Amino acid sequence: MADGSFASILSIVVSTAIIFIGFGYMAADTAFGISSGLKPKPSDPLYSPGLFTMYLVFPLVALAVYTVAQSIIVVKYLAVRLPLAWLFSSLVCFAVAQVLLFVASKKICSGSNNKIDGAFFATLLDSAAIFCIYGFWTSITEDDTEEYEGAFKY
Repeated sequence: MADGSFASILSIVVSTAIIFIGFGYMAADTAFGISSGLKPKPSDPLYSPGLFTMYLVFPLVALAVYTVAQSIIVVKYLAVRLPLAWLFSSLVCFAVAQVLLFVASKKICSGSNNKIDGAFFATLLDSAAIFCIYGFWTSITEDDTEEYEGAFKY
């Protein structure tokens, strides 16, 4: 499938819709008790194993699969190593963002007199991770960006 073809766009739309519907159902079932299968424990209403799996474990598994697949493609088929620096720097940014969000957020919040928390720094580092993925992608594609230089003037 070529990038941008109807089949590739359709596969993205369908997989996104499936994940959205699955996440939405699990969240609604947990919140409103549609079925008894995903209902949180009465002793801890903020704990939901289904939502934990969908919102935290699934993205980590997807990230691991993406990283392994891209590493194999870059090393085996493209025979280059520099794009891996972009890929692994994005992983470092993402990991530090998660640590700041889930581990250090309360300390940051109390240290700043409740003016800022770890979510601020996590958002910055998540943005840096996305920038690194963009750098990775542009380093493995063969587009000539020089031909577009100066094309967009304001």
